Amino acid sequence: MHLKAAFRAQVIIVKTVAIAAFSCAAWAPPAFSETISEAVRRAVLNNNARKAAIASIEAQGNQVGIAQGARAPSIALFGEAAAETVDDPSSLSLADNDDLKLARQLSLGVEFPLLDGMRSLNAVYREATLLDAEIIRLSDETETLALNAVQAYIDVARHRRVVALADRNIRVHQRIRGQVEQQVVGGSLPEADLLSADDKVFEARLAKAEAEAALGNALSSFQFVVGTPPRGALSLTSNGVLPRSVAAAEAAAVANSFRLKVAQKEIEALTYKGKIDDAEWRPKVSLFAGAEVGHDLDGSSGHEETLRAGVRLNWTLHQGKKRAATAARNHDLVMRAHYRKKQMEGEVRDFVRRSWNTYRTSAERRGLLTRSVENSTQIAAAYSRDFEAAKRPLLQVLDAERDLFNLKVQLINAEAATAFQSYRVLAAQNTLARHFGLSAANRALIPNYEARVKAEPRKGFDISTPDLQ
Repeated sequence: MHLKAAFRAQVIIVKTVAIAAFSCAAWAPPAFSETISEAVRRAVLNNNARKAAIASIEAQGNQVGIAQGARAPSIALFGEAAAETVDDPSSLSLADNDDLKLARQLSLGVEFPLLDGMRSLNAVYREATLLDAEIIRLSDETETLALNAVQAYIDVARHRRVVALADRNIRVHQRIRGQVEQQVVGGSLPEADLLSADDKVFEARLAKAEAEAALGNALSSFQFVVGTPPRGALSLTSNGVLPRSVAAAEAAAVANSFRLKVAQKEIEALTYKGKIDDAEWRPKVSLFAGAEVGHDLDGSSGHEETLRAGVRLNWTLHQGKKRAATAARNHDLVMRAHYRKKQMEGEVRDFVRRSWNTYRTSAERRGLLTRSVENSTQIAAAYSRDFEAAKRPLLQVLDAERDLFNLKVQLINAEAATAFQSYRVLAAQNTLARHFGLSAANRALIPNYEARVKAEPRKGFDISTPDLQ
């Protein structure tokens, strides 16, 4: 009797150590680990989607330069040399008429636009506005990359813990099987109980195999998103900086939304496009000057020089219904963009509300599962003691261990979901990159090129995107 009590005490101690080990693995940060911030920064730095967004910025920046070039004076050089013969006895001398000559001509012309209905200026404004939109898209892309990296990081941490839990679950069932085998040999349990214990060991091994497969997929996703395999252990760390209410989160999401800012820039670009089209119906005036040098031109022998300067006017007065139809089309496009922006605002509000609700639900579920695991741990321990005292059948002990394992898996998943949703709330407010230290100054160029070209329409700008430091 003394030995049996000592054995029960040993079992209780083993279970207590196992529970403590699970708690430490689930909640305590590892001694050597890669932080979620480090993984996010690597993902943003190495991702090809960000590099593509940067290339779009640089291409659109060059579009600004192209538009600025339309406002500058144009200089054209023309030259020609050709063998020609002219048969015109009424205007050519007998010696020159129908005589083969090498005609040479070189001309230089300069034209300076004075008035173009503000077409070229609005073209510069439009391209600068689209440049601002591309810069904002890069910020939006950074938010998406950061959230993807967070999800990949948390998934690896979650599946690693599930694998570790499944491994401990195998050891628990192997220990129970050993106890059953001793009692079957001693004649106190039927052989069928040993078969049942073996079956549960096989189930535990199958659960570990499935957990390892899921971990392999998570590791592959991590390497795809972050660019490298995980460096060291990972920990489930929730974001502790959350808005005080769903209303505050919604207000911040609308104010910060990169999608809404891009939509507003697209409205402005369409407005400028309307002004560009309207300029086609306004007078265009330019100054021009030119010089021409030629030899043996138009069949006449000799040297010629021509100088000229003046004013050029070009004005389309009427072309059917084209002007009215163009204006109506541009107005409709602007209105469509406004409606799309309003629809987008509704989507932004809905996304942040759902993110907030999911976070609150995940946090509540985590708390309930924590208490359920604690209760089920006590039940499993009590059932084990009853089984040793021959007061409870083996099936109930195995069912209790299965329920406890499943609850612990659910608890790990709930903890991971709560951690991810806490970052998703930040992403819904477009503040996730800033949370990880990717400031606006480092994350991208500042989207203020429309204002800058309005202040200095002819000035060139550096549109190279700095590295994140």
